[in-house]
Amino acid sequence: MRSLKRNKQKMYYSTYSESAPVYERDENGDIVYINIGGEQVPIETGEYESGYSLPLEFKANISPAKGSADQEVFGLNLDYTKSICVTDMSLPISETSKIWYETEPVIKTDGMVDIDSADYSVVQVARSLNSIMYAVKKLQNG
Repeated sequence: MRSLKRNKQKMYYSTYSESAPVYERDENGDIVYINIGGEQVPIETGEYESGYSLPLEFKANISPAKGSADQEVFGLNLDYTKSICVTDMSLPISETSKIWYETEPVIKTDGMVDIDSADYSVVQVARSLNSIMYAVKKLQNG
């Protein structure tokens, strides 16, 4: 399945990378640093949160809703809201990725992406010879 450029819409994706440390913050929300050997080092709380990459823009076709006959590539019992079709076979989007389609990604003051601002999560990936279909589910916060 090929896709027309005029049908593609701007979206953003963020891939799961690794757990990121949570840093201690002051009353203004700024990271607290200590001086160790003349170097400023942030104070870690010992907790970790899921780390996601900064969102990257991509263009793709997105279905208006689930339920058409061509969407059966994912099966009949999979719970998803829409499907996204791309012809860029190099996109690293996987089942742990988040998608922004209806809103712009929000970057927190610490430079990390606010993953709660994502509109969709990827439920399943179906690869073919020339395209990739992603089943996505609408998130509550997005």
